[in-house]
Amino acid sequence: MKNLIKKLANFPFYISLIFFAFPITYVLDGSYPKYTLLLTLPAIICYISMIYANNKYISFILWFYLSCYIIYMTIWIHPMNMLFSFYLSNLIVWHFKDISFRSYRITSFFTILNFLIIAILFGNYRIPEKFIMSCFYVLCLATFIFQRKAYFDKKLKEEHRKHNEHINILLAENERNRISRDLHDSIGHVFVMLKLKAELAEKLLIKNKLEEAQNELREIIEISTKSMHETRSIINNLKYRTINEELKIIEDITSLAEIKCKIENNIYTKELSSWTTTTTTMILKELINNIIKHSNADNCSLILNEKQNDITIISTDNGVGFKEITGNELKSIYERIKIVNGTITIISKNNPTKIQVIIPKKL
Repeated sequence: MKNLIKKLANFPFYISLIFFAFPITYVLDGSYPKYTLLLTLPAIICYISMIYANNKYISFILWFYLSCYIIYMTIWIHPMNMLFSFYLSNLIVWHFKDISFRSYRITSFFTILNFLIIAILFGNYRIPEKFIMSCFYVLCLATFIFQRKAYFDKKLKEEHRKHNEHINILLAENERNRISRDLHDSIGHVFVMLKLKAELAEKLLIKNKLEEAQNELREIIEISTKSMHETRSIINNLKYRTINEELKIIEDITSLAEIKCKIENNIYTKELSSWTTTTTTMILKELINNIIKHSNADNCSLILNEKQNDITIISTDNGVGFKEITGNELKSIYERIKIVNGTITIISKNNPTKIQVIIPKKL
């Protein structure tokens, strides 16, 4: 399976081999000297070998030959062969993943490109040819730059995805620990008590003390009934969080995501209706998830204000925001708030991004 994944990852490198068909074709039709075929075949082997070479010295030798091949084919055969430098940039970005410009591969890539364009501009070529090759030079540089940008964007998204996965794992672990504590505190001692009372009732029955045994059995029934209600309460609490509990979780999440989050809770009513509390906690969760997953912010704030008829949430962050308002933003929040006849408004689309949600206390 690992070999299959590796082969699929290397597949784009094999596709680009098609460009080696040009010098081979030109040799066959007589445009290029026949000996260039003897230079091209080793170049193909070097290119493929670099994908799999693990030894840095072998990799250096292969890189050196391919670089010399590009220089020779451009200067002495045809200037259009400068386009073979795409092979070098492709390997640098997607295979070797060189970041530092001190890398010998990046240094040699720019050295080769600059050497070739200088040789062409000052060589015995016509003006149109020099202009075309100058365009190819710019194209080669632009391709390298855009490939690096695409690689870094991909790497950033992957790191962001892994970071979110790590946060989700930690949150799930915290939730499991909370459930474990609740079950242990409320039910753990009950089973011990039931066991002791059942053993006592058994001994009383053996001694024919029926009335005392009956009392123990009644207590067992009462304890079992009480434990059943407590278990139901724990299960219900798993589905229901108070606003303060949700805000505490948000503090933990943003801390894990390395986002500074300022929370101002101005809700003074101790017991809001269950649907108001549930809606508020769900909206808070959606707002903070959007900040963590999409905004690239490192600073945010949540302000909760309670008025006579509604709860107002104002979310602010210093992230990328919205390029333009189309009406389809924050769709999941809009769908939730629509059910309770609330409103959501994007006050500022960026610098900073500011969103206001109003949740009515009564339907």
